[in-house]
Amino acid sequence: MRLILVVAALALAAGAALAVAPGGDAVVACGRISFTPFGTTRQVAYSVRIVNGNVSCRTARRVMLRFMEKNTFPLGWFCARGHASQGQKWAASCGTAAGADVKAYGPLRR
Repeated sequence: MRLILVVAALALAAGAALAVAPGGDAVVACGRISFTPFGTTRQVAYSVRIVNGNVSCRTARRVMLRFMEKNTFPLGWFCARGHASQGQKWAASCGTAAGADVKAYGPLRR
């Protein structure tokens, strides 16, 4: 019984590691965030991707949604808006000093 628990714990740990960290140049697609911008009644959606770093998709979506909705970001993060005039294809980017890089692309068409 103890061996089964150990094997199950190792399998869970391996699965969690795969779900969190992109390897090398891999970009992890984390789904969409949706919100209603201030002053409008129309909901918009953005695609969130982890470009670099050891970040979970849940954290990536949470940080990006907070920045896009409230123009603030959590302690330890820095976020900025993208500008098409500078050739940036992303709408927003958030990162940490540890090297995490999360980007939002959109708004997406429905």
